[in-house]
Amino acid sequence: MAAKHILVGVDFSEQSRRTVEAVCEYAKANQSKITLIYVTDPRAFVPPQAVLLPEPTAPTEETHKAELDELRDELLAGLDARTIVVKDHAPARAICNYAKDNDVDLIAIGSHGYGRVELWLIGSVAERVVRHAHCSVVVVRQ
Repeated sequence: MAAKHILVGVDFSEQSRRTVEAVCEYAKANQSKITLIYVTDPRAFVPPQAVLLPEPTAPTEETHKAELDELRDELLAGLDARTIVVKDHAPARAICNYAKDNDVDLIAIGSHGYGRVELWLIGSVAERVVRHAHCSVVVVRQ
């Protein structure tokens, strides 16, 4: 059974770009709708010394949306593709919740290929999505 709506998690890494490229061919063959999702943390860490430094030009939600739109236009031209930026400090939860609330059939997410130590120390969004998603998940490995 072909997926009608595919959600692709994007973090603007080279791996997430490869994930979008992989999903593109599947979507073309099955006339699937694609949504690119980026999750931004609304509680960004600000180190104490930041008050002494000039104000950084941190990316905004609009900046991330523009980057997603550019990625969509470059790689998914001619497909039914949308973009969304979601604010949440837990990316895996945000991806799973969006998928459940928006009738997503398939989630595609890249894996950075972390080893066991890195997974233990920092966790893995892909691993959490696989564990908690209500639908099928494709992990595109490095």
